[in-house]
Amino acid sequence: MRPRDHVIYGAAGAAALYPALGTGSLIFWAASVAIDLDHYLDYLWHNRFTDLSFKGMFEYHRLLTKKWHSPEFLNIEIFHTIEFMAPLFIIARVTDSDALFALFLGFIFHIALDLVSLYRNGIFFARTHSFPEYFIRKKMLEARGLDPAGLYNDAARMTREGFCRDGR
Repeated sequence: MRPRDHVIYGAAGAAALYPALGTGSLIFWAASVAIDLDHYLDYLWHNRFTDLSFKGMFEYHRLLTKKWHSPEFLNIEIFHTIEFMAPLFIIARVTDSDALFALFLGFIFHIALDLVSLYRNGIFFARTHSFPEYFIRKKMLEARGLDPAGLYNDAARMTREGFCRDGR
């Protein structure tokens, strides 16, 4: 799902939740957008921290969208995992923090939108939602001779080399 769509849907969700969350709805909205910072971290990791630009990140992910239906495509985004979300939920509840709970709800809202988008694009199972799932599925793909990491490394290389929309 595009960032613009998350901004719009997040704003609508925040408006709908304003009666329940009050000013926490602003945190909900910000969280529903900011969770995708893990896409930036993914880009930094795969390009070995050689390019810190958001332009490069968007180009990298644009290149990856062309590979969504490849049999070796396998995605994980750290802020979208159960290992990130469960502790956030627990901390929000233990501390009784309305702000952290609004943050958690914004993240969940975003993930739900992503799941709908993945389903609509026919790639529902392309994203893993936990680290064990990722490593198990990665190992299974590699056993079949597929290279999931190769797609990301190729996209990072193409971005570094200046590959862009005009085909360079």
